[in-house]
Formats: sequence, structure tokens, C-alpha cells
Amino acid sequence: MAGNFTSTNETFSEETVCSLPLQVLDFIHDFNRPDLELIWPCQVRIYWINIQPFVGLVRILLAYVTPFIIILGVTLNVISFGMLSTLILCDSGLSLYLRALAISDNGALIFNYAVGVARSYSTYVNALFMNSKFLCRANSVSMEFFQITSTWLVVSLTWARVGAVIFPLQTRHKDHNRSAAITIVVIICTSFIVSLTKLYSGGYESDSVFEFVPCQKIMTPWGSAMYVYIAFSTWLPSLFIFLGNVLLIIHMRKSDIIRIQLTRTINNTTNSISRTSRTLFAVSIVYLVLLLPIGIVETLELYWDVILIKYPSRLPEENDEYISWLQEKMLLKWCRGFFFHVYHWNFAINFFLYYLTGRKFRDCVINAIKNGKKSLSTKSLMHWSSCCKASKNLLPARTSNILLIRVITIGEPNMYNRSSSQNVNSDNTVNKTIFM
Repeated sequence: MAGNFTSTNETFSEETVCSLPLQVLDFIHDFNRPDLELIWPCQVRIYWINIQPFVGLVRILLAYVTPFIIILGVTLNVISFGMLSTLILCDSGLSLYLRALAISDNGALIFNYAVGVARSYSTYVNALFMNSKFLCRANSVSMEFFQITSTWLVVSLTWARVGAVIFPLQTRHKDHNRSAAITIVVIICTSFIVSLTKLYSGGYESDSVFEFVPCQKIMTPWGSAMYVYIAFSTWLPSLFIFLGNVLLIIHMRKSDIIRIQLTRTINNTTNSISRTSRTLFAVSIVYLVLLLPIGIVETLELYWDVILIKYPSRLPEENDEYISWLQEKMLLKWCRGFFFHVYHWNFAINFFLYYLTGRKFRDCVINAIKNGKKSLSTKSLMHWSSCCKASKNLLPARTSNILLIRVITIGEPNMYNRSSSQNVNSDNTVNKTIFM
């Protein structure tokens, strides 16, 4: 026992002498804690230095590219909402889904990403959340609410299209706007209930990749609620989107084969059903591709933090296990940050998907651009004509002024001659009077 105790002390005395100070861990907010040397041993600091290139890349993406995505996404979603609200495009339940998706995407960009960037780079903004419990909790709920709502709106419009394609006769006389509105209300209520779990579990906010100080002081950032959150926000929607698109592709393939057999031709023009399905297929597939990586990393990180969790120990073997566990945890966090950045491109690119796959949407955009050019040209023409009219009105005044100047300049020598002759005559009369 004494020998084991001595070897343990020798091991710890060697580990305490580290060439790297704790300050290399620039994500630590409080260096006054007495147990930091035990929590962050020297091997972990060396590993942190080794992964700095990858961490620096993720930080650059989140610091400089994310604001660009937020501005671009909010602008394009507003334009999409305006286009989908026109009389040409607002005549179906699909337009209602896509308009709700544009609003939800903007909410996710603002509350989930813009607020995170602001809290990360402004101590004043983060202090507002730290000092207000209501603001802190409202932000925790809203950032998840809009993200979950957007996810399930994509699921609902995918399956709405699957039902319309597989059962066309049953859905032909159905009030699509009413059913779409009911579905959207159900999704909003369900997403809000699931988002309320963030009041009792800190989740990823307690270890955010934006690296701000969390405002929720929760001892256990994970809990049973996080399993529900991960399943409801990633795996269940991914499964439903995948199955819906598989059914859609299979049925459309069968419909194409039947149409070719009936018409005896292959070069048929694509009908409106396939065009609409193509738009929804593009939206759902892109969403699935961008959602799966972050879902996989979040699931691995949840398993790592809950099932395989390790703690610092004074036993060498257990402490080595803790060091390897902590190193993998750090790597998983910044992998989550990278795929988190990739995922939020989804909230900004729907406009391009609508434009590339939707003929009506593309025509509306082109017509709006043409009308904008015409209005700008007419405004410039009116401005130019008004300037011309003003200049024409000034011409008579200018000519009269010129004539007046000419008269004055011509009259000046005559007046001078007259005055000089008068002076000479007066001198002569004076002289005569003198000599007389």
C-alpha cells in the first residue's frame, strides 16, 4: 500500500510540472478555480494545441461566414415570402407551407445564430442575458422552437406531397389550405412543448461553439430530456423525410412508366405534378443532407457525455481514461461546431432551390426584376425630363439677362462721350466769361 501511494504521488508530481500554462485553454472563463490543474491536465493542453488548426477554421467560419449567412438568409426569405404571397403562387397549400417555412427559417437565423454571434462578441449583450432570467429562458426556448418548427415543416410538406401523388383522387377536392393551416398549427404547438425542455436542461448551450458564458446555471447540462430533443429534432424527421422521398420517387417512376406505355412516347413534357414534386424533392433532400451530419455528431456527443462519462481521478489508470475521454470530447465539440455551421446554410438557400426547380417562382422573380428595371428607368427618365423642363424655363431669363448686359455695355461709351462733351462746353463758357 505504501509503495502504491508513493508511486501515485510521484506520478502526480511529474504531471503537475507542465510546460504549457492553463492560459493556453482560451475557452476557460474563470481561471480562479482551484481544481483546474486536475480537470485540465497537461496531456489535454498539448492535445488542444495540436487541434488548433481545425479549431481556428471553425472559429473563422462562425465569426465571419455566419453573419453573411444570416444577412443573406433573412433577405432571401423575405423575398421568398413576398413572391409566394402573390396571386400567382398563393393558390395552394404548398405556398402556405413554404411561407411558414420562410418565417420559421428567419426566426432560426435570428434567435439561434444572430443572438449567438452577438453574445459571443459583445459582453454587453451577453450581460443582458446573464442578468435577466426571463430573457435567458426565453432565448433558450425560442432558439430551439424555430429550428424544430422548420424541420417538421419540411417533413409535413414532404408527406403532404406524397399523399397528393399517391392518392390524387382522394385529395383532388380537398381543402388544401385548411388542412395545411391545421398541420402548421399542430407543428407549432408541438415544437413549443418540446422546446420547453430547455428550461430544465442546458443542452448544447452550456457548451456552445460560440463560446459565450451560459446564462442558465444548471448543474447537469444533459438529462433524459436531451434524448427526446435529439430524437425529435434530428433522427425522427430524417427518417420521415427519407421514407417520404423514397415513396415519392417509387410512385413517380411507376407513373412515368405507365404514361410512356399509354402514350407510346418518351419525350413527354413534364406535367405540373412532377414539377411541384421536384421542388419539394430538392428542398427535402438538401435538408436531409445538411441535417444528417449534425445529427450524427450530436448523438455521438450525447452518448459520450452521458453513457461514457469519466471523471478526474488520482489513480493513474482511471486518470488516463479520463484524459482520453476529455480529448475525444473536445474533438467532438468542434466537429459539432463545423457541422453546425454547415447545417445553418439550410435556412438561407431555399430561395435558390425554388428558383432552380420551380417554373412559376422563377417567372415571378424574372418579372419582378423586369418591373423593377422599368420603374427605375421611368423614374430616371422623369427626373431627366423634369431637369430639361427646368433648364428650358431658365432660357428666357438667361437671354434677357444677356441682352440687358449688352445694352448696358453698349450704352456706357455714349454716356462717357456725352459727359466729356458737356465738360468741354462748360469749360469754354467759363473761359469766355473770364476773358470778357
